[in-house]
Amino acid sequence: MAVIDVREEVDSRMQSTPLPRLAADTEEAAISVVNRWLHREVGMALNVSEASFNSEMFCWHLPIQLAYGATGPLGLVGDIYLHAATGKIIGAPSVEELRRRADAVAAAHGIDE
Repeated sequence: MAVIDVREEVDSRMQSTPLPRLAADTEEAAISVVNRWLHREVGMALNVSEASFNSEMFCWHLPIQLAYGATGPLGLVGDIYLHAATGKIIGAPSVEELRRRADAVAAAHGIDE
């Protein structure tokens, strides 16, 4: 009777099969992706500093804040939903809407850009 070591077969299969990688696998990764997008597309005063994972939608929810160095955070202007697997934004206000909301929050605090 021959004895077969199943562990060797399983090990060799696992080594040859690439595992999928998530584009945003941690809160920090999600924050980084969204902040890069905000700073490039909308403006440097908008940022995210926290993210919560929604397992039903497999996405990160990130509240967007308006903040200036001299004042700190002034208020929320919207939310972004980032798909964890693809790293794509699946829900967000338009760039124009984010700018409009940021201007309104700044004006409410007496800041005129």
